[in-house]
Amino acid sequence: MRIDTTSDSPSWTKVFEISDELNSLSKILEKKYPSLDWELVVCLRCLPKDLKRQTFCRYYAKDKMFGLDIAMDEEDFISLKKDKAAQRRLIGAAFIKFFVESIKKYEKKLPDLQPVSAQLIADVQQWCSEKEWIA
Repeated sequence: MRIDTTSDSPSWTKVFEISDELNSLSKILEKKYPSLDWELVVCLRCLPKDLKRQTFCRYYAKDKMFGLDIAMDEEDFISLKKDKAAQRRLIGAAFIKFFVESIKKYEKKLPDLQPVSAQLIADVQQWCSEKEWIA
């Protein structure tokens, strides 16, 4: 299971830099879960609230790709403009909440996920905690 990231956010935020931190998680998961032969693509979007962009996930079976498209309100980042650690926690809270919901929702649809889903969630939560994405 490999993780790729992308972002859609204003340059004044640290969303792009923070999303890049998921590369270290990718290396861990690739080694620990070789049976998960699909890619997790995480898109972190920091957009104005009035765009009403919704968070969603989808499995593209043909491409062996599970996409998490996580929308966050740009307005929540304004007061954190110079605080990368606070932005990381804001992103981390949105990421882990939606990751857990999505893994549980797709547990039976994603190839070979069901036997390892609980451990995968625990490993990702631990990584988020160690990297200060969540408290």
